[in-house]
Amino acid sequence: MKFRAWVGLLIVAGLVTFVGCSTSSSSPSSTGSLFITTQGDQKISSYQVDLGKGSLTASRTSQGTGVTPNATALAPSGNALFVTNVGDDTISSFTVNSDGTVGAGSTLPTGAHPRGMSIDAAGALLFVSNDATNSVAVYTVSGTTLSFVNTVPVGASPVGVAVSPTASFLYVTNSADNTVSQFSYDSAGNLTPAAPPAATGTAPVAAIVSVDGKFLFVANSGSNNVSAYTINSTDGSLTPATGSPFPAGLGPSAMAVSPGGLYLYVVDQQSNQVSSFKIGSVSGDLTATAPATTSTGVTPVWIAVHPAGTWVYVANLGSSSISLLQIKASGALGVAGTAVNTTGTQPSAIALK
Repeated sequence: MKFRAWVGLLIVAGLVTFVGCSTSSSSPSSTGSLFITTQGDQKISSYQVDLGKGSLTASRTSQGTGVTPNATALAPSGNALFVTNVGDDTISSFTVNSDGTVGAGSTLPTGAHPRGMSIDAAGALLFVSNDATNSVAVYTVSGTTLSFVNTVPVGASPVGVAVSPTASFLYVTNSADNTVSQFSYDSAGNLTPAAPPAATGTAPVAAIVSVDGKFLFVANSGSNNVSAYTINSTDGSLTPATGSPFPAGLGPSAMAVSPGGLYLYVVDQQSNQVSSFKIGSVSGDLTATAPATTSTGVTPVWIAVHPAGTWVYVANLGSSSISLLQIKASGALGVAGTAVNTTGTQPSAIALK
């Protein structure tokens, strides 16, 4: 039986999860911040990241979210953080303090079953997929304040949301009809279909655009593979890459991309691992790295890479832990340290600063 955790999707699209792909340029004394939502106690907690070692130290501060938090998006400015709560159909907004802690939040109702979200590269628009209403809600962003713009219909049971980092293109995976919706949008948040929905594999749940904006990747949890597409730079329409789809592990559910579009990392939820691929620079085809997979904790559901180094973090919902990984020179992942038990239970989504 397929495990149905209200998993968040890695909605990075050129924002906070793109990093170098070999060695860290940060000094051993520099630090970053990691924010993680936990469904068991419905909160978001912060950790300090040692950018020299990749290790985590809990800040012992946390804020309450809504019911069953399942996805996060950090504003490009790094001073605002948003969380979708699938259990009570809300979005929580938090201030990110200068010391890396999370300030008190506020909540806003959204559509039924918000599953994924993405913020545009300018930090001006937030897009949220609503699983139960087959729609995407659009909001303008000002600090931590969200203002509703409109709701646009998409396919059946939308989950993954990805925004291009280089153009005004939006993509939404529709898990119940095996398609990805394609849109362009204007500065006010109005969406225009770029083309009819493109076919994917079975039960697509995650989407991500390469940092150069050339390729879209879709994780198909039902067919255990990844669909790859080239993106038309004029209208955002999709063309399947040669050889697509590409095999992954069992239940691929979240993804991250290294900078320059060199490597793709795919969380295989039911295999308790991450699959690593080199991205073809011309067509976006995927080739497994060596080694091809890296073990995680139980039921991994989210992956994020720190923007200032090569450290990779995976939220393991089933074992209530965070796996610490590092990008090698080859692009493959290696275990960087012992998994860290989270301060809450059932971690579901990660943001990094």
